[in-house]
Amino acid sequence: MNVVLFEDERHSANHLAGLLQKIDSSLFIKAIIPSVEEGIEWYQNNELPDLVFQDIILSDGNCFDLYKNLDIQVPIIFTTAFSEYALQSFQLNSIDYLLKPYDIEDVKKALHKFESFKEHFQLPDKHLLEHIIYDRKKGYKQRFLIKKRDQFNYVNSEDVAYFVSEDSMTFLILFNQEKYIIDYSITELFPRMSPAHFFQINRKAILNIQSIQSVSNWFSNRLKIRVAPEWKEDMIVSRERVKKFKEWLDE
Repeated sequence: MNVVLFEDERHSANHLAGLLQKIDSSLFIKAIIPSVEEGIEWYQNNELPDLVFQDIILSDGNCFDLYKNLDIQVPIIFTTAFSEYALQSFQLNSIDYLLKPYDIEDVKKALHKFESFKEHFQLPDKHLLEHIIYDRKKGYKQRFLIKKRDQFNYVNSEDVAYFVSEDSMTFLILFNQEKYIIDYSITELFPRMSPAHFFQINRKAILNIQSIQSVSNWFSNRLKIRVAPEWKEDMIVSRERVKKFKEWLDE
């Protein structure tokens, strides 16, 4: 089995590699990668491994910076010193983890879980990761600075019906139908918005639950949403987000 380790502390990487070799000498460590930049380059130039051990914080950023740029279809076991909240979230999403400092028994258990469930292994939820990694001490965004001609003002997040990306710009649309350009990408916005009220339905749109008027089945196992105020294009929930969207509606 081919394995890749993402770890920016060399001694930690060597420690994990040593434990893996003790557990199963047939495991092959294809690479030890310390940074997001090197990780992107490696993924783009190599075949995917069978399993990844992923440190959350790397030398030049966090692992979300890596996975938001690439569509990685590979099982991942996280190595983390994150809070109990984060660990509970990983468990609920069937993502295994090693809590630092870990020992050989911890690694054995993680590998056993992977072997037992690898055919049904659930890939990491990018949105969950983004919410976990975002500094929760800052809380979610309450307001947005907007510009009207030569004047600045603000709007409250609760007054936003949805955000949409169009022509490399992100638009904020209020329930009163006012529309403003803001200096955030959809990817940057989502972790800053309260998950109780906002959901990213695809790469180009985040909806406030209060904007949703109806939901219906659409082609290719997707969903079509009618929103208010209306948008000029169809609001479609991408196929990979349908399950999470239904769960969000049913919270």
